[in-house]
Amino acid sequence: MKFSFNWIALAILAVLLLRIVALRSTPFFVAWFLFVSVTLCVFIAWQRKMDARSVINETKITEQHMILYPDDLQINGDLLKFSAFWIEGKQKIQSFYIFKSENERRLFLDYKETAIFSFTGTVKQPDGPTNENQFDYQKFLKTKNIVNTVNISELDEGKDDQSELSGASAALAHVHNFRKYLLNYLGQTSQPLAGYSQLLLLGYYDSDFGDPIEIINKLGLLYLFSLSGMHVFYIISVLRWLFAKLYLSDEFCSWFLLVILPLYTILGGLSASLLRSVMMSWLILFSQIFFKKTISGITVELLVLIINLYWCPMIIFAMGAQLSYLLTFVLIMNRKISPIRLGLKLTAYSIPIVLWNTYEWNWLTTILSVAIVPFFEWIVMPAVVIGAVVPVLGTLCNEVLIVFTKVLFLFGSWPLTWDYGKPPLFFVVFWIILLFLLEQKKYSAKVLICLGTSFIFCALMIRFPLQDQVIYFDIGQGDSTLIRERFNKCITLVDTGGKVTFNNEEWKKRTSKTTGETIIANYLLSKGISKIDNLFLTHQDTDHVGNFPSITQKIKVDHLFVPDGMEVLDSFRTRLADSTVDTNKIYPISTAKSGKIGIFKILHPFIRGEGTNEDSITLNFKLRNTTFIISGDLAQAGEKEIINLFKTTQADILKTGHHGSKTSTSKEYVDKLKPKFAIISAGRNNRYGHPNSETIKTLNEFNVPYVNTASVGMVKIVPQGQRRAMIETFLKGNGEIR
Repeated sequence: MKFSFNWIALAILAVLLLRIVALRSTPFFVAWFLFVSVTLCVFIAWQRKMDARSVINETKITEQHMILYPDDLQINGDLLKFSAFWIEGKQKIQSFYIFKSENERRLFLDYKETAIFSFTGTVKQPDGPTNENQFDYQKFLKTKNIVNTVNISELDEGKDDQSELSGASAALAHVHNFRKYLLNYLGQTSQPLAGYSQLLLLGYYDSDFGDPIEIINKLGLLYLFSLSGMHVFYIISVLRWLFAKLYLSDEFCSWFLLVILPLYTILGGLSASLLRSVMMSWLILFSQIFFKKTISGITVELLVLIINLYWCPMIIFAMGAQLSYLLTFVLIMNRKISPIRLGLKLTAYSIPIVLWNTYEWNWLTTILSVAIVPFFEWIVMPAVVIGAVVPVLGTLCNEVLIVFTKVLFLFGSWPLTWDYGKPPLFFVVFWIILLFLLEQKKYSAKVLICLGTSFIFCALMIRFPLQDQVIYFDIGQGDSTLIRERFNKCITLVDTGGKVTFNNEEWKKRTSKTTGETIIANYLLSKGISKIDNLFLTHQDTDHVGNFPSITQKIKVDHLFVPDGMEVLDSFRTRLADSTVDTNKIYPISTAKSGKIGIFKILHPFIRGEGTNEDSITLNFKLRNTTFIISGDLAQAGEKEIINLFKTTQADILKTGHHGSKTSTSKEYVDKLKPKFAIISAGRNNRYGHPNSETIKTLNEFNVPYVNTASVGMVKIVPQGQRRAMIETFLKGNGEIR
């Protein structure tokens, strides 16, 4: 993604210019002009540097070397993930390596010292998102000044002279080694003390501590548990108290902090909020020691923001950075108001940012963000620090944290989450501007009306689309289609996608979010959708139903339809047990049982079966005179039976069966349906060779244009009436079907 000034950035600069012109001050105008010019030059230079480093096409590299830090390793089953400095490429890269044996995995679990490794692999820039509102891993890495990933095939610790680190590299290595030692030490304590201490003291997220972190995030309190200004202030206060008890001067303590704070940013994991807080504290100390003056908080924050933006402009896209800088500014501007009013203000300012990034808001956050801070400062942080430093009191501190965690889980179980959806960026900026205008009391009534009205209008706009939509997700080698009737009258999902795994050995098994969570559920939540009215699972194959349990953990399902006979299969019953769907919401269907469900005409299966490809559910439906057909992995024999039994069936939009396999989409089927357009859902570089050349030949023979999700990403069809429809593809632009 290119870094560029969009219209909002230009509008802000224009407002600043108008303000400066209104002041009629030549020095201010000159300063503004110079600042903008320098900033543009810096951003352009940064972008050119990133472009020069980027490897567009996958390239094999051999006999390369990287500096690998032990505290950056993440091991998930047979996968090793870490960021490291690529010496020959002169850049930081995100690396992935699959262990060849369980013994090799154990060696890296015990890895404690920074070293130079030689490696062979393939390097390229990471792929961007291919679905709307999908997590952008490419942008995320750019917030860390990383533009390339490397898939390593051979990884060996260096045995030659290049393995020696010297100077600044050696000093940095010692800090990382010390952080690894601390992580291991804290990790040996009991949970949840181990998880809280690693999180609050070192900024490390342990996978074994995932459930509490998820609850903390759900309650909107992650900012409290991420290393930030509160923690730095706490550490400085404790150190000043300790130095005073040891009869050491305040000046000596300031010098000590001047040295130790930069080291703590590395120990704390170099998060954006921690960097902001440490840099602000460091600059204030530096000014007091060398210039005998105290810089104002606003000035320091602006200096730190400029420095961070010059170092990495993309950091502003990180939610942590957005909240850190905005809330710190609000905090500085409102030092004299009561804690309750301040907490409410901080909550109000955080809502637009949180909705933009997570699409939902927990009503408890408003109360907890005010009430929990004293509890956090006087109970949680002391319990963490004492439990980590004084082992003999570890059990007592752990019991305190267990009670605290249980309270969080109790709050998290309450159904108080509001699925608002993702507001357009215009509204996010508009609301923040209005909140700042509220600081001027003479405009408060009008601003509050405008704020409330725009908030409601935006919610209605997100939740109640004016047009019908059919969305074909790019779910990899699988199928998932969303039918969203206008005004959200009915939400239907056909299949959920899913990944077939072949790892049978226990040590190889990985834990990660499914594409059902990261793509499908994430998209639904971004549109303010928290409930699916109808979920059709066309048949039992994992690439069609594997994500079913994980989706139901995020999205409620009212009715679940499966081909008659599939409901008794062990594989389905296992998935059902992992889901949140009640057994009384399962409806086995066939043409003998159900002719029509809502707008959906059931064309297949005819009789009870076993949920195989041959039993796939086939749906025919119409939206604004545009007809659609979806048939799972139904084979050509089943397609021919359908057109023989339902002789008037036609479809303007054809979803090709079985991902474009030659076993489906027969010539007779295409000839009878007379589609105007076809959608193929297949994975990139899939092992099956989908779509098959015979299927493409059939579509070409009948002059049916088509797209493949592997090439164009998510596909959205918006019927326009009179058998016309707009087609929107995420990667290749828009078109029209007539």
